[in-house]
Amino acid sequence: MERAVAVGRVSPGGVRLWMRSPGGGAHRLELWLDAVRSERVAYAFDMGDRAHSDHTLAFAYPDDIAGARPLEPVTRYGYRISRADGVLVGEGSFETLPSSPSQMPRRFCLGVASCHQPFDDQGEMHEMGLRMLRVARVAWERCDVKLALWVGDQLYADFPESQSLFDPEYFKTVAPPGRKSLLECTHDEVLAVYHGRYRRNWGHPAWLELQARFPGYPILDDHEVADNYGTLPEHHDKKWRHLRDAAEAAYRHYQHSRVEPLRPGFEGPYDYTFEYGAAAGYVLDVRSERRSADGSHARVFAPHQLERFATWLNVNDSAPVLFIVVSVPPFFMPGWLSRLARYVPGSFREDAHDRWTHPQYRADRCRMLELIKNHQQRHPQQRVVMVSGDVHVGYAARCDWRTDPPTSLYQFVSSSITHKLSSLDWHLARHMPRTHFAMADLEGKWARIHLLGGSMARVLEQPVGGLNVGTIEVELDGDLARLNFKLFGEDEDTPGEPKLLFESGFQ
Repeated sequence: MERAVAVGRVSPGGVRLWMRSPGGGAHRLELWLDAVRSERVAYAFDMGDRAHSDHTLAFAYPDDIAGARPLEPVTRYGYRISRADGVLVGEGSFETLPSSPSQMPRRFCLGVASCHQPFDDQGEMHEMGLRMLRVARVAWERCDVKLALWVGDQLYADFPESQSLFDPEYFKTVAPPGRKSLLECTHDEVLAVYHGRYRRNWGHPAWLELQARFPGYPILDDHEVADNYGTLPEHHDKKWRHLRDAAEAAYRHYQHSRVEPLRPGFEGPYDYTFEYGAAAGYVLDVRSERRSADGSHARVFAPHQLERFATWLNVNDSAPVLFIVVSVPPFFMPGWLSRLARYVPGSFREDAHDRWTHPQYRADRCRMLELIKNHQQRHPQQRVVMVSGDVHVGYAARCDWRTDPPTSLYQFVSSSITHKLSSLDWHLARHMPRTHFAMADLEGKWARIHLLGGSMARVLEQPVGGLNVGTIEVELDGDLARLNFKLFGEDEDTPGEPKLLFESGFQ
């Protein structure tokens, strides 16, 4: 990947645009109404020298562009960025947000995807993953997706294993002179290696087209740094400091800058809020603040992040629907299995320790879920959805709180978009949630958790194995909202075309 553009956070009157353009200097931004492509406005801007961020820049329109005028709400625009010498950096499109309740569409749709790893064991891009990128674009276009939630693992530093940055033989091909491992590198050397990884993994036009055409809201998960990042004790050793800091800096340059300005000295956490008209969203960062304590107790996030989340819940008590993005799904693996995994050698033990239901994370899981449950008890008509990725299957589930009045929390998972597992691994991952969706004990108060679908036949359609992307369709009726969850894969009879794998029906 040499040059690229992407669209990030949108508002009723503006947008954040991201670009990579080696050489820096003067550039030109063109904007037009999507319905009238021949009438364009153009603005000149200088991106300066961005070598420290791998020649990436994110900027806000109109705030960061001299003489720029605000955009119109609920309007589709095209954009194009080029260098002063006419070389195209990239182009795409986006739609601005509603500015008032009267402008809210009766129905709108969000896209959900995670886990982009398009390479096979030989380091070649596999055709199934590349076709799936087209499936995602076509499915989201047909559903008129307004925002795309990229819920983690948009980059893999460590897979496939034969091309892992932590594999000594592969590392030789990308290593700075004289270095045998990432842990021996300086901060700037590690940063350069991770920048190179983004350019390698994001280089296909079909991936870049998704980034350029759908306003993207990303979050950090483990593979942007290392497998099970933050869970393993060694990740907190001093020798990991340069690696952690540099990998997160690369994440800020390539992803977080699309939704938030990068303030001097900012080093996370990467939680933030978003909205679509009357609907509100909170993206929790459950990676950068993970800490081990005494071996039996650990944290997923620092208390101040949970305090911000609690405040956000209170502020948005009148929104018809709330979206809570948590990269790792809280309801996936039962606690007994995560405890049993400590006696199983290999990667399964580490993966199990990474789950919310592991005893070391029980306290933080309960704090988060208790906040949500108590909020829902105060506002029983509000719909609340937890959106996740990570686990390489897709499913929609519901947690029915045993409260008066009764309330429900929805969980929707879409994973993965390009990371192809073996048939056995997919089979195991697909059946893992079935062991969990029975009864869950949250601080001594029982809640019923089950897969959505209505009839038994539809329930058995999920969890969905294989590559998939999701949509959440919202239907508004005054202050009430109904939700429809869909998962799409590739149509085997028409390669590159989407096939509806699961639909919950409006809930």
